Amino acid sequence: MYVPTVPSTPLLRAKGEVEATAAIRSFSSLEAGAAWLPAGRLLVVGETALQTSEGSETRNSITTNYKNVHWQAGLGLGTYRLLGEKQATYLGALGGVGLAKAEVYGNNIESFFLIIPLFGPLVQYKASYLRYYGQVYVAQQGPQVSYGLSVRSMLISYHKLLRNNTPIQSPNKFFLEPSLFVRVGRGPVQGIATLGLSLPGRTHLENPDSRKLAPSSSLISVGVVVRPQLFRHREAAVVPE
Repeated sequence: MYVPTVPSTPLLRAKGEVEATAAIRSFSSLEAGAAWLPAGRLLVVGETALQTSEGSETRNSITTNYKNVHWQAGLGLGTYRLLGEKQATYLGALGGVGLAKAEVYGNNIESFFLIIPLFGPLVQYKASYLRYYGQVYVAQQGPQVSYGLSVRSMLISYHKLLRNNTPIQSPNKFFLEPSLFVRVGRGPVQGIATLGLSLPGRTHLENPDSRKLAPSSSLISVGVVVRPQLFRHREAAVVPE
């Protein structure tokens, strides 16, 4: 039920700067985020993500069509420091909270002698939850390419968690999410790519719900970063004839 988002890694330096990000993760989740530096070293970040997919299952000559939907949004605060003689190393820290809702379907999977998976009937899961996170990241900024490392911890607090409309307990509520990221360009439009993992703190393979409630997931995404203030700087640099 938990679907990770790509960690926000803003590289803002001056008061009033803003950047917006749009990306696609694992070819199934659309994500958007924004960061703002309103004063001093205070970072304000927001994000939202939508993941949908469709499928069908035929059993006893009856076909069931279904749609998986997972939506979430979050807001966070943080700070940063610039390190090194040229202040090219960016060290940031963020913390925040988000809201998520999900309705997904999956086969009830059991194991024969804990080795061979056996697929049972289609199961419906519904959930709404809060997610609390803390994150640190570091980036090395170059003239055209910046790259870095992020580590985020995520704590899930379920408000509702149903399996076929019956309340259940999750086998895991903590995830650790290390990732690498790279940015290309230093202008108003930049490219960004992320590669990482979302790892559950606990996994009970004997639990048939574990694959839905405590999944290991990839954090692979590509997208663009837009920094609108740099458009103004570019226009100011043009000298009229």
